[in-house]
Amino acid sequence: MNKTMTVIPIIVEFEEKEFDSDLEKEQIELAFVTDNEGKLVHNFKDWSFLRKFKKLKVLKLYRAEILNRFSNNFFTNLYSMEKLEKLIIEESLISLPDKPLPSNLFPKNFKEYEIKFDLKYLPSDIFEPNKGKDYKEYEGIGDLDDLEYTYEWFTKGFPQLYDFPNIEKFKKLEILNFYNIFDTENSQGHLFEMDNSLFYKKINIIKSLLKKANVKKINIFGLNLNSNKIYDEEKARDDITGKSFIYFEGEIFKSITELYNTKKIIFNSENPLKYLKKYYRVSNLKEITNLAMTSGIPKGVKNFTLGEEGTIQIKMKV
Repeated sequence: MNKTMTVIPIIVEFEEKEFDSDLEKEQIELAFVTDNEGKLVHNFKDWSFLRKFKKLKVLKLYRAEILNRFSNNFFTNLYSMEKLEKLIIEESLISLPDKPLPSNLFPKNFKEYEIKFDLKYLPSDIFEPNKGKDYKEYEGIGDLDDLEYTYEWFTKGFPQLYDFPNIEKFKKLEILNFYNIFDTENSQGHLFEMDNSLFYKKINIIKSLLKKANVKKINIFGLNLNSNKIYDEEKARDDITGKSFIYFEGEIFKSITELYNTKKIIFNSENPLKYLKKYYRVSNLKEITNLAMTSGIPKGVKNFTLGEEGTIQIKMKV
């Protein structure tokens, strides 16, 4: 989609009639203006004007602030846009509705949801945010300097795609974007805390979308599958027999395995099978799946110890 996006500044004395000249546009950006203290100079309590944009395919919200009490109104009107294919948010605060929307209300042609971040927070092939020497190999979007105020905003200030109301009805989705945030307490980012991570808790929703929608690829921004750190080996030992084995606890690869078994999907622009083979140290998907589901714990093992002698060890129970 290469058409030019029309930017509409939402200024102090903005009136909805000012939208009239742009109602036929296919792409618009609502750019909310802030004062010297960072507060919006104008905001909307009623978003019904969105329905007037009959041809709109792409909506971008820049510095929007949709508080909880107006969220139901926003999503109701957003979902009523028949042509809408993509929602982009940048430097925005978007609350989810506190009450369910009608089950038959969802955007019929919606294909993608994108969150844009300041480039100084977004890891890429050409730039790495400043995470300090102690967290240099940590995954996630964000940096150490601004973490005090960005972490709360990035993790709670806007929804991930799987949290959207009636997401299971989005049958035209083509790209699934998710955003993993830098966290000093978790080397793999906030989505992949060990044991029942935020991302894995939503795995059934994502698998359902792969089955029902026309999904072509999945992106997890803030996750570098080429990082050696996420392939670290975890040694374990059966407390009864003393036999050692590799314990595969990484929820990143457990999640990717389940998704890849659901649909042979492109992941972060690549076939993820090569990364699964690297992590699980086997060459076929059947063996990978078995290790992912069992965490590599051999059959019959009831109690085991994580860590080698001379290091910190943890007693585990199956």
